[in-house]
Amino acid sequence: MELQITFQQGGMREFERTGIYPEYLLFNLPGTKQSWRIRIKEKPQEGVLKSNGRIVYHYCFDGDVCKTRIVKEDGSLSNWKEPEVIIFEMRD
Repeated sequence: MELQITFQQGGMREFERTGIYPEYLLFNLPGTKQSWRIRIKEKPQEGVLKSNGRIVYHYCFDGDVCKTRIVKEDGSLSNWKEPEVIIFEMRD
């Protein structure tokens, strides 16, 4: 299944508290209730997405493009894939 990825910027409550606009990556796996919300702390940023304590995806975000790869059952990794669409969302 293809991950849906949203890059989210902003959030008034956090801006009022910290003085910076937060940035998040939202990953959603359609057809399931599986989703992840990752705070962007630096660019580029790499990390993993876990399900039930098991790593299921690796991601790499450079500020514009987010690549992902699947961790297969045997522990091997698929090739990096870029999604067809990344949604950019501004919040206030």
